[in-house]
Amino acid sequence: MKKYVLSAILFVVLIILTYVFVLKGCDFNLLIESIKNTNPFFVFLTILCVFGYVFFGSLFLKRILWYFGSKVSFYHTFGYIFTEIYFSAITPSNMGGQPVQMIEMKKDKISYQSSSVLVLFNTMMNRIVLIFIATIFFIIFNKEIFNINPFYNWVVILGYITTILVILLFAALIYSKKIANLLLKLSNFLIEHLKLIKNKDKLKKKLAKSLKEYQSCSKITKEKPKLVIESFIILFSQRISLLLASYTVYKAFGLNEYGILLIMAFQVCVTLGSDLMPTPGGVMINEGLLLSVNNMLYGESLALSGMLLLRSFNFYFLVIISAILYFVFHYIKRKPASDI
Repeated sequence: MKKYVLSAILFVVLIILTYVFVLKGCDFNLLIESIKNTNPFFVFLTILCVFGYVFFGSLFLKRILWYFGSKVSFYHTFGYIFTEIYFSAITPSNMGGQPVQMIEMKKDKISYQSSSVLVLFNTMMNRIVLIFIATIFFIIFNKEIFNINPFYNWVVILGYITTILVILLFAALIYSKKIANLLLKLSNFLIEHLKLIKNKDKLKKKLAKSLKEYQSCSKITKEKPKLVIESFIILFSQRISLLLASYTVYKAFGLNEYGILLIMAFQVCVTLGSDLMPTPGGVMINEGLLLSVNNMLYGESLALSGMLLLRSFNFYFLVIISAILYFVFHYIKRKPASDI
């Protein structure tokens, strides 16, 4: 009984956190009015796109976990995905999702070593896919994309450059022992000379352990190159699924002036810009960038409605569903992977 009471209390706390960090700025009256004036067929397609994003993410986890010898079911991989989505949404810079996801995997007898490599590989591949798509769109729609306003342009460019630098850093840590050891020595030097850090030895050991995890990630690419290609295709499909939602929402308002590729290109730019800012789920910066884009795509009269409807489906709705399903997965109908 005590377990269920604590679970219920925690769930209420999670709902409060969702409201404080995610839903507080949502105008539900305007959202209801927006839905009333849209085409229900395209709204339904938007929901399918959002669940497509979840499905491909789950498929990716299932495929990589099989590589590690963990034959988990889709029930578990969906649970891991919803866990990551929810906790990423309520934490700054989307940093909370993956650690909690690793804890859930541990309960299914998936070691931290395996899950940490999976998380690193997932993070690197996701960024590679994002940059790949963004680069193609930049080449095709360069004039259109950077014709919004100076602030938007700089945020998108900085997001693009930062993402590339993160990929290069990942690659250096994974594939170059010399660079990795050099960065480790530099980190240890800074730790020794920073007075604010109390437990210096513990932090050094943690960094050394993290470095080994990064380098073990290279085994996937060396031993299973086909798995890397397969992962790229799956994550590419996942990213496209969510990008397509921006077009189905646009069509839901009965608009036809701009094509599917250009609308998706703008959504990629919004993603790059919001990833740059350390707010939970990219809240505020994402809405601001999307509103700037929608002033051109939708016109001033529909810009806010378009932004609110898209964010409601590809973020707010997804977060609420993830919170509920995380609770179900974690507390109510949890089954060990070995029982599947």
